Amino acid sequence: MKNLYLSLLVIFSCTAVYSQMPVDYYLPANEPYNPEITTPEEFLGYPPGEFHVTHDQLVRYMETIAAESDRAVLQEYARSHELRPLVQLIFSAPQNIPRLEEMRKKHLANADPGNASPLPPEEVPLVVRLGYGVHGNESSASHAAMLTAYYLAAAESPQIREMLDNTVILLDPCLNPDGYTRHTTWVNIHHSLVPSPDPASRQFREAWPGGRTNHYWFDLNRDYLLLVHPESRGRVEQFHRWKPNVVTDHHEMGAGSTFYFQPGVPERNNPVTPAENEELTRMIAAYHARALDSIGSLYYSEEVFDDFYYGKGSSYPDVNGSVGILFEQAGFRGTWRETDYGLKPLAFAIRNQFTVTLSTLRGAHELRNELLDYQYRFSREALDLARRDPIKARIVGDQYNPTRTAHFIDLLLRHQIRVYRLKEEVRAGGQVFTPGHAFVVPTEQEQYRMIRGLFETITEFSDTTFYDISTWTMPLAFNMPVAELRNSKDLDRYLGEPVTSPDFPQGKVKGGKSRYGYLFTWDDDRAPRALYILQEAGLQTRVATSPFRYRDRQTDREFGHGSIMVHIQDQPMNPDEIYKLIQRVASETGVDFLSLETGLTPRGIDLGSGSFRFLEKPSVMMLVGNGIRSQEAGEIWYHFDQHDQVPVTLVDIGQAGQTGLSRYNTIILPEGSYRNADNGFAENLAGWIRNGGTLIAFGQAGRWLAEKEMIRLEYKSPPAGDTTRRYTYSERSRSYTVNNIPGSILQARADLTHPLLYGYRRPSLPVFKEGSTVAVPGPVPWAEPLRFSSTPLLSGYVSKENLKRLAEAPVLSIRRLGRGNIIVFHEDILFREIWHGTSRLLSNAVFFGKVISF
Repeated sequence: MKNLYLSLLVIFSCTAVYSQMPVDYYLPANEPYNPEITTPEEFLGYPPGEFHVTHDQLVRYMETIAAESDRAVLQEYARSHELRPLVQLIFSAPQNIPRLEEMRKKHLANADPGNASPLPPEEVPLVVRLGYGVHGNESSASHAAMLTAYYLAAAESPQIREMLDNTVILLDPCLNPDGYTRHTTWVNIHHSLVPSPDPASRQFREAWPGGRTNHYWFDLNRDYLLLVHPESRGRVEQFHRWKPNVVTDHHEMGAGSTFYFQPGVPERNNPVTPAENEELTRMIAAYHARALDSIGSLYYSEEVFDDFYYGKGSSYPDVNGSVGILFEQAGFRGTWRETDYGLKPLAFAIRNQFTVTLSTLRGAHELRNELLDYQYRFSREALDLARRDPIKARIVGDQYNPTRTAHFIDLLLRHQIRVYRLKEEVRAGGQVFTPGHAFVVPTEQEQYRMIRGLFETITEFSDTTFYDISTWTMPLAFNMPVAELRNSKDLDRYLGEPVTSPDFPQGKVKGGKSRYGYLFTWDDDRAPRALYILQEAGLQTRVATSPFRYRDRQTDREFGHGSIMVHIQDQPMNPDEIYKLIQRVASETGVDFLSLETGLTPRGIDLGSGSFRFLEKPSVMMLVGNGIRSQEAGEIWYHFDQHDQVPVTLVDIGQAGQTGLSRYNTIILPEGSYRNADNGFAENLAGWIRNGGTLIAFGQAGRWLAEKEMIRLEYKSPPAGDTTRRYTYSERSRSYTVNNIPGSILQARADLTHPLLYGYRRPSLPVFKEGSTVAVPGPVPWAEPLRFSSTPLLSGYVSKENLKRLAEAPVLSIRRLGRGNIIVFHEDILFREIWHGTSRLLSNAVFFGKVISF
């Protein structure tokens, strides 16, 4: 009996220590609440913070609030890759809900620079967007969204009623449903009756790839500018639909931190952003400070974080006339955790996030006149700046790659940039732009600052420390021909009809059904997709390793390296079936096919030449798992799954030694550490390559191959520190970053005859470079067909020491092992799957890896 008493005492003591907080712990004191509105605790059946709320629970609670409250309406604005709904709960006063569309248009009208003066403030609704949890494992944010939804629906104080009378609040409870689901599942399956706050506990160490990223393991907080993913595209569409005055972006950081709110490091703001944006951020920050003081929470600002890169949730609003605010709460990744500041519950983190949500709303409400006036002036001042800009317009377009051009135009349109068709041929900058293949982007428009952010190159910086990358020039990322017009008189001459949607190509079969064969070029971005569909159907395909000219009764044209031929003979289909398949592929991919009449050419190789090499259908395996960088692996997975639509088998590195390799002809090793791969895998891999396999390795995987003596590859020593500069103790971090390459764009020279460069037409190629690793050039020049130029910097920050190291260094290296090839990419050629200019290199490595001869 005594032992039972002691056991119960221990349980009750632990329960008291780890007791959860009721809803009252979070809410402002002495406010009346509508009893008809379901509280989070009533809905869940437990206090918030006891378990991690799942995404489906979160959405159902938003639906409950919308059903119970006359202040709220729920809208779905997108679906994630895993088809989970992304929703926003829109709040305003009951009398405003039926007229939300009218209020939206009134709000947009106030920001219209065509108005000679702003509308009276009392007639214009303020719009605030609250965004929670773009990183899935920063879960206190989405938990705070539940409390915010309850508060806005149920609170009945005069202050909340007054605020809702002239404010529209867009509450987005979960910006990354797929990552959030991975994280909450992990934490909940490790939930204990008596929590273990020990930092060594497994609950705090998510299984690879973790919950931070989305389905394809991308960081969605870098995608607002790039718009690769449906979550971001839907979110940015809603941003421009409402153009909120204030946008919050709720995050978590390390467990040993306190709480951060903006403004960030003043010296690292983007110079395109008006200084007044920081002033307004600082004014709202005073409300956060008072609110956090009132509950005794520690906090800081103006350190670590910056708003330089416009692709984040707190910086994208800044270039669009809004005030973006980043919040960073110490993340506990469980329900209780030991920290440098003592034992902390999830509830504590939720309360901080909820508290600054209310301080944002309070500050925005009291500063509404200043915010509305700033938004009005932002657009007018943008036009004034544009008129003084010496660049009057930019012409863009790639006549050989209409799919890439369409994607580029689509990106501009999604950012509300006005684009026009080119009316007359333009010769500028050594390039020719023709109507139907090129477009005009005038400088003088409301999105002038966004145009600068997307198009400009920059090589001079006041501070060389960057929280993210130092440049993101989109024409360089797309390897897109661009020219500047500096004479305003030329604008009317070249400006055609406005573009309302991108012109994705409609493929066709020129010449109809053939009894001989079909050709298509490797120029368009969807050519790899077209080739794989043909191969998957069982057709034999061949690639031209030399150029030629084809002529028949209807056609006379040049074909370059990489052109693909489908011969009618010796196929598993008859000519009629092949023609129907070719028609379908052309329609689905937008790739044009040419019907052939003869195999004889007037110049170059004939169609029966041995220089047309037979192609194997890719069978691809990629290693994933502990040690491998998930975001780089995700880029590769996404590229083949979404872009080329080639299946890739993902094999965990821990199982690699037990995996039979013979069914694959291509294996990919993403960036990362391969210490978790046993020696048995290395031996099997080497044997597989010797038997004719193609291995593609990225970054540090190349070092591992060199250590395993599969290849000879050397790397340059890190740059020496600047011995002429004496850093003080407080400046020591700069001594580390001065020779770091934070993400810059460099020029490389390409050998266009090489199979890895098939489909490229210009010998100069912009390459994204991040990190200071530089390979030593090998002895065989054509085994490194892409090298940095002698003066490579195009945009971004690179120290003088690194520029010397990079000169003539290889971007990729190819080595032979037995009958197989090893291709090592030293740079992230897919970077965030926006670097279309170099992503084709990976497609070429997979489709043409066996074509490379030594």
